[in-house]
Amino acid sequence: MKKDVMQAPPEVKVRTKRFLLRKGKIKIRFELDKELGIIDALYLKQRGAMDAQYFPFALKKREVGNRIRYDALLDVNMQKMAVGFWDVVAEKVTYGERQEAVLGGLSAKLKLALILFPRWTKTGDGHIIYPFVNGARQFTIQYRDYDGRYDSYRFLFKEYLALLIYGIGKPFWDKKKLWLICEKFSAMAQDNGYYFFRYCMENLPQEEKKRIFYVIDKTAPDYEAVRPYDGNVISFMSFRYMIYLCAAQYLISTDAIRHFYIWDSPNSIYKVLYQARKHMIFLQHGVMGFKQCHRTFHKSGGNRMALFVVSSEYERDIIHDYFEYGRDEIIVTGLPRWDALRDTSSLSHKEILLMPTWRSWLEYVSDETFLESEYYKNYKSLLTNPKLFALLEQYDATLNFYIHPKFRDYIGLFGEENGKSSGRKSRVRLIPFGSEPLNKLLMSCNLLVTDYSSVAWDVYYQEKPVVFYPFDLDTYEERQGSYMDLRKEAFGPLVYREDELLLELETYMKNNFKEEKCYKERRAYLLPLRDDKNSERIYQRIKSAKLGKKFHIRGRL
Repeated sequence: MKKDVMQAPPEVKVRTKRFLLRKGKIKIRFELDKELGIIDALYLKQRGAMDAQYFPFALKKREVGNRIRYDALLDVNMQKMAVGFWDVVAEKVTYGERQEAVLGGLSAKLKLALILFPRWTKTGDGHIIYPFVNGARQFTIQYRDYDGRYDSYRFLFKEYLALLIYGIGKPFWDKKKLWLICEKFSAMAQDNGYYFFRYCMENLPQEEKKRIFYVIDKTAPDYEAVRPYDGNVISFMSFRYMIYLCAAQYLISTDAIRHFYIWDSPNSIYKVLYQARKHMIFLQHGVMGFKQCHRTFHKSGGNRMALFVVSSEYERDIIHDYFEYGRDEIIVTGLPRWDALRDTSSLSHKEILLMPTWRSWLEYVSDETFLESEYYKNYKSLLTNPKLFALLEQYDATLNFYIHPKFRDYIGLFGEENGKSSGRKSRVRLIPFGSEPLNKLLMSCNLLVTDYSSVAWDVYYQEKPVVFYPFDLDTYEERQGSYMDLRKEAFGPLVYREDELLLELETYMKNNFKEEKCYKERRAYLLPLRDDKNSERIYQRIKSAKLGKKFHIRGRL
């Protein structure tokens, strides 16, 4: 039976007459048929936050025939905004029933104007605010830190020049049939993208290799991993890269198509065209199971994939049922990084890896808000628990705490690195993101503790035990959701309290981290491919793919 999934928030579609953002002032004029309801109030609302902020628009209305025309004005210079996305939401009354709904109906003409002639406002406190245009026709604002490298009309000129150079030499560039590979933010080389690229560089003939390029910011620490293949590495956002991105036959990534460009960049025709024209091969970051993201990667959305890599028929059913891809678009190959997994754990050097995933409702929050979160309090309590230190001391083990990259800026809030603040012998190590290869930690650990992270599959693949610690499962299911029923289908014990977790850890350490039979048996259908040929299968499927031209503007502009 198909599990319930998270639904999009309610939306009220209006007839848009004007949408402007100038000098920090948002002006919206729209009309709504009277029979569809009356809008009592309009707000700018922070998206995804647990305790969202609301900023009210000044709202005027007058009747125009059988419609009501609304004029809304908000000066964001007068508000103290948090970094993130902000939706325009309406409080609508229909037949006495009051409902909050996202305002939708941004016209094609206005969307095109925002794309061709980007506009943004730089605030006095070092931030930038601009209309965010995606596949949906909703009124969304983004507020983030200002980046002088890209948030300028000079960079906009560079985009148009790259389009011009590509257009002039289009037959020459297209003939190259380029494959571009990247990972998160085009700044990493330690996930499926890197291992697939490495397979190509080490196993393909020169004629095949010359069209395959890894995209990375060469100032990023992970550049060292791809430096041996420097001839096939292209610098992220270089002028050459911008032309190659126009020409690429396939974009191959562990993440959404947006990761091939400046993260959260203002609107531009360059950005829209590359996203609309390019075929994406989705290597995935991990197995789809614990985190609902069908709204992000749905076949009908802006992140549509040409080929969707999965690891089993079990996972293929999830992608088919929830993401609505055809079974021929979903390739059962396994993940490239698993080809390089080798169990290097040792009972003479016991390691427990604690790696929780992120929470969408805590993204972009202040340090103060993060410190008050259930997430922080639970992990801070565990990492400073004297009983944990006693257990690690008793069994001569180390616990490595590796935080999710989206929470990397918060690592210092948990204490000093390497457990120095505890005064103990490095029994608990706080590992800043990127300071040690994640793959190395996954291979050297004897056991993993996680909540909903997909790295659980990497450890399970190696036939090592996983303990799930979903202390906020009810909140997670309400706000994020999963495809698997963790209470029934998890491949390791579930514990919800700190004392229960410590008991499980003690049991596993006492038994030399032996995996329980009931969890071992599930591997046959959850991870059937374990032959170190995942990258080879993916390469052959891409090479044999018959993908026609893709030219469409998602959401009809």
